[in-house]
Amino acid sequence: MRNRRVSWSMLSLVRFYLFVRFPHLIGRPSMAKAVRTYSLSSVAVILSLVCVASLVAETTRAQTPPREPQGYTETPMLPGQAWRVHDKFRPRPSIVKPADEIGQPPADAVVLFDGKNLDAWAVGQKDGAFIPAPWKVENGYMEIAPGKGSIFTRQKFGDCQLHIEFATPTKVEGSGQGRGNSGVIIMGRYEIQVLDSYDNDTYADGQASAIYGQYPPQVNVARGPGQWQSYDIIWEAPRFQGDKLVKPAKATVFHNGVLVHHARELIGPMAHQETHPYTPHEPVGPLLLQDHGNQTRFRNIWYRPLRNDDEQWLSLPGSEGVGKGKNVVLIAGDEEYRSEEALPQLAKILSKHHGFNCTVLFPINPDSGIIDPNYSSNIPGLHHLDKADLMIIATRFRNLPDWQMAYIDNYLKAGKPVIGLRTATHAFNIPGNAKYAKYSWNNKEWVGGFGQQVLGDTWISHHGNHGSESTRGVIHDPLKDHPVLRGVKDVWGPTDVYGIVHLPENSKVLLQGQILKGMKPTDAAVEDKRNSPMMPLAWVRSYKSESGAEGRVFCTTMGASIDLESEGLRRLITNASIWCVGLEDKIKGDENVAIVGEFKPTFFGFRNDPKFWPEKNLHPADFGK
Repeated sequence: MRNRRVSWSMLSLVRFYLFVRFPHLIGRPSMAKAVRTYSLSSVAVILSLVCVASLVAETTRAQTPPREPQGYTETPMLPGQAWRVHDKFRPRPSIVKPADEIGQPPADAVVLFDGKNLDAWAVGQKDGAFIPAPWKVENGYMEIAPGKGSIFTRQKFGDCQLHIEFATPTKVEGSGQGRGNSGVIIMGRYEIQVLDSYDNDTYADGQASAIYGQYPPQVNVARGPGQWQSYDIIWEAPRFQGDKLVKPAKATVFHNGVLVHHARELIGPMAHQETHPYTPHEPVGPLLLQDHGNQTRFRNIWYRPLRNDDEQWLSLPGSEGVGKGKNVVLIAGDEEYRSEEALPQLAKILSKHHGFNCTVLFPINPDSGIIDPNYSSNIPGLHHLDKADLMIIATRFRNLPDWQMAYIDNYLKAGKPVIGLRTATHAFNIPGNAKYAKYSWNNKEWVGGFGQQVLGDTWISHHGNHGSESTRGVIHDPLKDHPVLRGVKDVWGPTDVYGIVHLPENSKVLLQGQILKGMKPTDAAVEDKRNSPMMPLAWVRSYKSESGAEGRVFCTTMGASIDLESEGLRRLITNASIWCVGLEDKIKGDENVAIVGEFKPTFFGFRNDPKFWPEKNLHPADFGK
């Protein structure tokens, strides 16, 4: 009897905790049944997991948001730049801890060889698998195994700062190109020569630190045989448009701390006794260390990717199309549904196929400068909303600082159009004492916050079973002739249907969400009351701002990056973008909505490992390729 009382006490505690923390779940019959039927041990495990999740959430909410930046907004534009003199919004350099000793890798470096193993290297590939590098590793260095082959990094990279140290054999054998010969071959194509050039004559463009076969170093600063030497290389990869070279490769090289090449433009890839022209290739490639038959050694190899200072957001100018001259700001920032992947692809479609000027904003960790969806308190670039004609938002539970929220607030006060995707119904989670607390998804005064007041509803529930029941969009027959539905035929996605219960009377439901039995588009619909009637999946409406201005709204509870594999969904959102800016007469229904570039969306899910996003090391520019 005592154990039963303890069990019911534990159950009561769990139910109370869930009610306080997750009121939208506790009312669901499935949750209530689950809580009643779990054993004491299961309940204890659940309580532990919920508490841990709560701690993670509390930690997220405790993030210190960036302060309003210092600077100016009315100074002259800098020639050839996107910035004003002392620009208030120019991104600050990220903070990087330097190495304790000169030559060692700083905190943001990618270490390719630290003296321990050759796990980052290979000698070839077979059946898609890397063949391990066969060179000798001892005493903190690697040594060429003559005749076993050149080795290359398994990782590819492009523009970078590269550091590498080498030592030619102590025992002098041979002469000219036969003494300590090897090569640092960047991207597997462009060579900085390695050679024993101490009291050893050879052709000028083939000695140590030469850009092989093209340019000799400005000076010979080679150390003697067996002594450790260093190259520090600033590398800029060539750029191509189709088959055309638009920017040659460029290298700045320091040999033993002495400048030997300054911003030298290469004439093409490495060649012996001839010249080779550029041929188009991707902007990244492996680093190759050459086996030339000599037992040259290498150690302390690392690189740092080069970044542009304006990369805290992604700017995609429009081409020709119906949206030419219109500015769209797309705001990513959710932990689960990969809006940092989805919105750049939408921006590419809108800019390349339809002429819209697009700016994509990301959740940026201000300490590292990288994209970090788990950092809920910073989205740089919201000032672009001042000149925007359309805002597309896909955030989840953001708590942005007042100075950033002010741009969203001003945009909405002007009655400008909004598109909300997936978690935008619960876009903000702002404490009650904050200036913009009314935007929070659970606000009691501006009921339901941004989601309910602007889009039409706030967070309610997962109506379909999350991760096991996918969604088909069914056209709502009374609205089948709406401009946003022109050409839309088949909409399916693996995300589940959301509960929607508060849509205002001026909402027009375009698609209803049919719950399927599985995670494939061919799965049948579930045969229970959840599909009768079906929940709204996509709708249009208008909102009225404090000033009385009205703005058009399109919202769909689909929009995960993997949902965008559906051509029907891409067409729906594209049509909605055109409709939102008042150009519905231009929608024909056969507009190009093809994927632009490579798009490999990640399946939805949380990434709670604190190392995950730093190791991904994603920057906005990575999504512009």
